[in-house]
Amino acid sequence: MPVRPFRWGLVGLGRIADTEIVPAISATEGHELSVVVSRDAAKAGAFAASHGAGRGTSSYEEMLASDEVDAVYIATPNALHAEQVMAAAAAGKHVLCDKPLATTVADAERAVAACADAGVHLGLMFQTRRFGGVADAAAAVRGGALGRVALAQVEMSAGRNLPQGWRTEPALAGLGTINNIAVHAIDLLGYLLDANVTEVVALVEREELAVDVAAAVLLRFDNGTLAYVNANQAVPYAQDDFVLYGTEGRALGRNLSRPNREGTLVVTTAAGQTETPASTSNGYQETLAAFAEAVLDGREPSPSGRDGLRSVQVTTAIASALETGSVTRVAAS
Repeated sequence: MPVRPFRWGLVGLGRIADTEIVPAISATEGHELSVVVSRDAAKAGAFAASHGAGRGTSSYEEMLASDEVDAVYIATPNALHAEQVMAAAAAGKHVLCDKPLATTVADAERAVAACADAGVHLGLMFQTRRFGGVADAAAAVRGGALGRVALAQVEMSAGRNLPQGWRTEPALAGLGTINNIAVHAIDLLGYLLDANVTEVVALVEREELAVDVAAAVLLRFDNGTLAYVNANQAVPYAQDDFVLYGTEGRALGRNLSRPNREGTLVVTTAAGQTETPASTSNGYQETLAAFAEAVLDGREPSPSGRDGLRSVQVTTAIASALETGSVTRVAAS
């Protein structure tokens, strides 16, 4: 007897949905896109037709009531995420949410609690965890090849590509480049180090916008590692690397911190140096497939809703640090 496909609903039909999420669904065996939602019914219908989805609608509630949807992918403006997560949970739908989970810690906590109470799975699209080279770098940390990681650094940039549309509105976006890009760098560091951020301090550049377009963030993790994040949408020629400096070695991911890149992982220890080619082209697809596998197996997905909550706690501390100009503790629930 054939296995029923894993059926997705999609709300929010912007660039990421169009160029990354829907192609990831289409490329994953056993997955299908059943329903897409936009406030504009004509846009929803056209999007569904162009991507081979079952149908389009302007009603999120209609999609949530559908028996054709197992899980919802949320790709709407940041400030809408938490309420849409909670509505999906109330309808018994699993949720994979674009980052950030919410624009306030209170809303992120409510979203996590709603999914737990409803018995549905909640995951976050921190696809950087599944970029090529990342698992091997994490294994080098966990296996002790690098010794104690004292310092770490991540650089991420979308090139000279300033925030546009709703991403320039604080009420909808919360933060600018910090929520667009830096959250990926911070989640990546936490995953590599298997640690949580405890303190932050930051500086940003806004140019003439109401939100940040470049951020330099210093972080302290609960394992003692100090880290630096350069996340920006302001410079044309980026260096998208991560590096872990340990007491016994170094792991350098060259060109491995942004999607759809070809790079290398270079590990240097007293035993010598290895350089391994790696690609970041399948991060979205692998994250989406891993989420569905976790749902079907009854496991917590990685990244999880708790990871999304921790991310909001960190960005909230960064926002506070920007206001006060001082090192700020990250409040943990």
